[in-house]
Amino acid sequence: MSANVFASRPAGPSAEGAEYDTHPELALAAVLQMLSRFPARRSPALARAIARHLDMIGRDPRISACVRECAERLVGDWQAYALLGEAASEECGGMLH
Repeated sequence: MSANVFASRPAGPSAEGAEYDTHPELALAAVLQMLSRFPARRSPALARAIARHLDMIGRDPRISACVRECAERLVGDWQAYALLGEAASEECGGMLH
């Protein structure tokens, strides 16, 4: 799936669907895809989706501890990027999305 599909999904435990329930590695694949797209888009919505995925990865005991710990450390950064992107968008008259 593309990063746009993941970025447009609503937040919440069932937002990612049964695919993540049975294949937790898909969350990691999705966040890597979104991370690769962020520099070109710098979208607050994409930053929020990245933060949600990192949070989900950080809480999933099926994923290795070192990956979970890394994801947990990055959640706050990506939440901040989303807020900064929203502020920049407001300064530009809502032109950035």
